Amino acid sequence: MEELIEKVEKLKEVLSKEEVVLDLLEKKKIALGDAFLVQKVQEYKLYPREEVKKEIENSPSFLAYKEAEFNVNLLILGLNQQFKKIQKEISCRR
Repeated sequence: MEELIEKVEKLKEVLSKEEVVLDLLEKKKIALGDAFLVQKVQEYKLYPREEVKKEIENSPSFLAYKEAEFNVNLLILGLNQQFKKIQKEISCRR
């Protein structure tokens, strides 16, 4: 079990250095620093209106963040596919 924990920690370390993850973190930082976007999100929380939602969704920093998020989700999908292959290989040995 300790070996598994060590491997998971190693995987987390490797993933934290992946370009797509670093890009997501950078885009998140930019989006959170975008005064217009933050103001619109706060406004939407108080008074949810469709036009404010559209402004948020069309914000360049929000769009960049969502694209980076999509790329991380693709990475996760690929990892899950690899884990399924490994799981099948292990179950076949039993």
